[in-house]
Amino acid sequence: MNRPLPPEWGTPVLPPISPRAFWRRGQRGLRRMTKRQRAIFAAVRFEGASYAELAQRHGISVEAVQAELAKALSTLTRAVYGHWWQRWWPW
Repeated sequence: MNRPLPPEWGTPVLPPISPRAFWRRGQRGLRRMTKRQRAIFAAVRFEGASYAELAQRHGISVEAVQAELAKALSTLTRAVYGHWWQRWWPW
């Protein structure tokens, strides 16, 4: 189910930022996450932990782990690249 995007969609456009700005904004995004979101994000990204393992570790459901990870990724993306409408209408 891993099909490429149709050619008319093109590639996603993200504003170019320097590595220093990326690092600084990424750190800001990590600070904006809740403690649980940071822990789940780090475990998935760096430890390769499964959702079931994290659900047991934090005493929540697998769906809650998925929701927390989605919120963490959204927070990080917004901190680094801004809101979706800022990427579409940069003026």
